[in-house]
This record gives sequence, C-alpha cells and structure tokens, in this order.
Amino acid sequence: MPGIGKTTLAFKVYIDPAVVCYFHIRAWCCVSQAYSRRSLLLDILRHIIELNDTILAMSNEDLDLVLYKHLKKNRYLIFMDDMWSIRAWDDFKISFLDDGNGSRILMTSRLCDVVSKVTPECNLLDLRLLSDDESWELLKLKIFHQESYPEELFEVGKEIARNCKGLPLSVVAIAGILNSTSKEYESWKQIAESLDSLIVGDQQSRCMDILELSYKNLPDDLKACFLYFAALEEDKEISASKLIRLWMAEGFIQKEASNSLEGLAENYLMDLIEENFLELVTSKDEPYASFDGSMDFDDFDPSDSMTYEKYRLCVHASRKHIFMSRPSGPYVRSLLFYATTDTYPRCPYDTLFLSKNFKLLKVLDLECVNMGNSFANGIELLVQLHYLAVGGDIDSIPSSLANLQNLETFLVKGLKGKVTIPDSICTMTSLRHLHVENHATFALQDGKIGSSCELSNLVSLSSPSLSYREHAEEILRGLPNLQKLSCIFSKSWDNSKKCNQFPRLEDMTPLESLKISYIGRSVSSGEFSFPLSLRKLTLSTFFLRWDHISTIGCPENLEVLKLLSITFESTQWEMQDGEFPELKFLKLHNSNIVDWNASCDHLPNLQQLVLQKCDNLREVPIDFVDITTLQVIEVQRCGDSVEESVRRLKEEEQIRYGTENLKVLIHH
Repeated sequence: MPGIGKTTLAFKVYIDPAVVCYFHIRAWCCVSQAYSRRSLLLDILRHIIELNDTILAMSNEDLDLVLYKHLKKNRYLIFMDDMWSIRAWDDFKISFLDDGNGSRILMTSRLCDVVSKVTPECNLLDLRLLSDDESWELLKLKIFHQESYPEELFEVGKEIARNCKGLPLSVVAIAGILNSTSKEYESWKQIAESLDSLIVGDQQSRCMDILELSYKNLPDDLKACFLYFAALEEDKEISASKLIRLWMAEGFIQKEASNSLEGLAENYLMDLIEENFLELVTSKDEPYASFDGSMDFDDFDPSDSMTYEKYRLCVHASRKHIFMSRPSGPYVRSLLFYATTDTYPRCPYDTLFLSKNFKLLKVLDLECVNMGNSFANGIELLVQLHYLAVGGDIDSIPSSLANLQNLETFLVKGLKGKVTIPDSICTMTSLRHLHVENHATFALQDGKIGSSCELSNLVSLSSPSLSYREHAEEILRGLPNLQKLSCIFSKSWDNSKKCNQFPRLEDMTPLESLKISYIGRSVSSGEFSFPLSLRKLTLSTFFLRWDHISTIGCPENLEVLKLLSITFESTQWEMQDGEFPELKFLKLHNSNIVDWNASCDHLPNLQQLVLQKCDNLREVPIDFVDITTLQVIEVQRCGDSVEESVRRLKEEEQIRYGTENLKVLIHH
C-alpha cells in the first residue's frame, strides 16, 4: 500500500550508522513504473564514482562493466526503491555479483509477486498498518516533537489519529494541517469533523482524500509552488536553489519590504517541508505532483511539428527527437527540457527554431542540451526571459545577451570548462543569479570591468576566475549586494608581491557565503580579510599559515567551514580560544594535519564534524565528547587510529553521560 512507510523504513536502515560502517559501498536509486535502465545505472554509479564526461559518454554495456568492476570484491548495499516489475531486477542482476562477502540488495515494492521472484519469502517484510495508539503517538511526535501537549487536545487528537485508519502517510498529512492551525480544541475539532465527513472507501482513496484536504488548506501562493514540482523530473533529487530561482522567474514570489525574494522563497520551501508536503534530504529536496500541460515527445513522430497551447510545457524526450520535430507554442511561457534516452551529446543542436516558435518565453531550461561551441542562435531575441539555462561546448557568451534586460537568472553549463562573459553583462540591471560551470572569465575593457557596471541586484555569482588582487577587487566593487560568491583565485604570471596578494573582502558586508579554489603554486604572501557577515566559508587547495586560521575565525557569525586539500605550514593544529564561537559544521578533506589539540571550549557550538582522506591525522580530540551540541562525526578513508578514536568518543559519551545522542559514521 502506498504511504505505509516502505521507503521511510528502508532509508532509515540505509543511513543507520551500523549499516554505513559495515558496507564498503552504498548506492540507491528509485525505479518507479516507467524507468530508464541507463538513468538507473547512472543513479547507482553517482553514489560510487564521479560522473565525468568519459563516464557519461559510455554505452549501457560499458556502464554495466564499470559498475561490475567497482562492486567486485567490495561489500556493497544497493537500495532499489519502488520496484514495479521483475524486468528491472533482470536488467541489473548481472552487475550485482555475489562474492559471498555479505553484500545485500534492499528493495521496496507495492507488489509481493515482484519481490517474491527475487528472494525467498523469509526475506520479505510485509508492513502492517499502525494501531490507533501508534497513530496518536506519530501525530504527537510530528506536531509537538518531544514536548508536552495541551490536555484538552487528547480526546480530539486521538479521534483525528483514529480517522487516519493506521496509514502513516495520512497521519503525516493531517499533522501538516494541524501544524498550520492554532493548538486549540475548536480548531482541532473542525479538522476531526472534516475527516468524519470523508467518504469511507479503500485505504488508498481515503489517503488521497486526506492529501487533497491538506492541499486545500495551503495558502494560494504555496499551492502554486507545490504544483510546480511536477514540472521537474520524477524520482530525482531536486536542487533547492534551482527550484527557488524557477519560482521567482514564474512570479510566484512577491516582494516584501522586510525580506529578499530569495529569503521569501526559502521560507516558502520550509513551509512546504513543515506542512509535510516535501521531504528534506541531506542536500536536496524531493517532491512530486501532477502538472497541467506536461507533454512527452516520445509519443509522437519526430517528423510531425507539434503545436502546444499550454502556458507551461515540460518535455521529457530524447534530444534528437525534440530538435527534429521543431515544436511550437505561441502561448507557452515556460519551457523546461529533460533528455531521457540518448547518451551524452557529441553533436550540437540548432536552437534557432526556439526564438521563432516560442516568442513569449519567460523560462527556458536547456541545460542538458549541447549547443556546440557557440551560443544558441536566436535566444537574444527572447526579450521576456527571466530564467535561462544553457549548456554545451561554449567558449564565450555574445555581447547581445545584454538584450535580455528582464533576465534574473543565467546558468551556463560549459562542457569545455571555461566560458568568457562579455563586458556588456554589466548593463543587465535585473540579473540576480549568474552561474557558470565550471570556470568563467570576464572579457574586460583595458583590464577593467567598466565604470558603468550596474549589477546592483546580483546576489549570487559563480565561478569567476580572479587572477590577481586588483583584478578581483575591480570586479567585486561592481557587485555591492552580492551574498553568495564561488570563485577561482589563480596566481598571476607577474611574480610581484602585490599581484599575488589575496583580495580584500572586508567591505563586502552583504556577503554570507564564500567558496574559493586556488590554482597555482602556494600563495607566499598576503593575508585574508573577510567580512564579518560571513556565515559559510570553503577554501580549496591553499597553503595556510596558522595565523590564517585565526583570520578565518574572525567573522563572529561563521557557522560552516570547509577546508579542502589544504596544506598547513606545520602538521600540528593548536586551536586558540575564541576562534570559532558559532561554528556548527567543520569539514577537513585531504589535510596534512597529524596532531589536533583542541577541547570542547574551542568549538562550543559544533554540530557536525566531517573528516575525509585525512590519512596523517592520529585522532579526534577526546574532549569533543563534552561538546553538548555535537550530533554527528563522519569519517571517510582516514587511518585506523582516527576510526578508533571516534569509536572511543562514542563509548565515552555512554560512560560519562549515559546517552547515545552522538552518531558516528565510518565510510570505507
């Protein structure tokens, strides 16, 4: 039965610390009714290796071989969610070799006859419905967490829980409604009466009625945001930042004086999560719904030229199919394209028909389309665009892009790695988000970005290459309201001390998130200077002195610090008092640190510690057991002594405090 908790239970097993420590490799995918074998192969491999261009260009047979080689001689756990046919298992079992070393396949399915063909009955777990008492306990947990509740809500609360008929999804959906109403008897009684009035049918129908009731309870602005999820790929993780930018381009977010558009959109997203319409996973968000206007080009002859009259169009088809059919939509305002069946594109596609056939577009997502080494023909004519995402072997963006004066979000997936941005972009006053993957350079006039730069609305930028101090500061001066910056700092060919100093950033007071990767030989001089407003900082491939660490800790609000492939001047880290008073997340990757001397006083608010490939580190400071906020220590590919030290921390917590709140995850 849908909503009984199959995926929830299986995923809790998948992320359990003991399971994480036991298996060398873990991967999961959502199969669903209509699945692509290639997509599932890539979904599984994505958890095991980095999907570079070489991998993406492989045939299905080669991908099978890659998966087979990585699983061989490793103890692995593969979680296949939502199986609908035995064919999906037959497609993959050749790669899932059994070395007799304790590897496992974990499946969920609504259909017993499917999984019974894969494994003996003794390995099947048939979930039951919740009892009335269990439903009430779940309802209380979702609304009041571990806190007490008003006694007058006891009877009516149990009535509501009883009317959910034991289905966890129904309980969770009703909890979303109750969370948005007052915690008073009359409000709860009205909801109980609404449930009483539902037509008694089968469990699935009743659950859908409850979900509809939850949807009707949403404010109108949240309804539009929720329904938009159906325009995105089913059973895929969804980037929260991309979703927010699409909502903004669609006009779902209305400006308020007290908050930015991005801030309001983030609040909407959190509201949907709190209403239990969405589930927040480790890094992204994953929801689905039906969507008026979604069409699938795979059902049509590519020689036909289809005309669509819907306001929004989401296309799931092969790249070749859509560009051969040359569809049109005189009323279409949003066109989102997802490639389904073909491999990584080797040849560019002509996009000129888009500007002729979809003249009123506000949103155009072509990120997965290879447009060759020149910018898409005719896109500069789509002057109403608010959101534009493109991809391909693009070397540069033409200056005519500045014709798109309404553009708010511009995303470029450059397959070659480096894309040149024209100086004319400085006149695009509506631009709020400019992102180039993986490397952007600015075409400067006389070495300067220009005195007429008007990007006062730009709030996020990635990933410009800043080659020396004056160059960096010249560009950043034209971005007075920048909040998020991801950039590449490379050493200038000029070996003068001034050129290779790190740019001063303390005057960028709105800046909250900063990521910097260094390219070149070690920075031999200069100091860091960060704005006090900084909350998140990531540094990659730098050489750091220990006084740099004190500077890094200067922003009083710093909550997230990631030090990736950092070489320190000495291998002993003596933490100083007052350096990181508010730090909640610390990640060390590929560090040369051997001895780490610190206590709970140095990181009083730390919640999560991640250590990756710290081969030389001897141990995690034992005093970290006294950090009352610490929830998770994650260790991956570090030495045995580090693994032993975090296990000892876990044991020490039990001895000192009699609790087991700290989770220790050890990945091999």
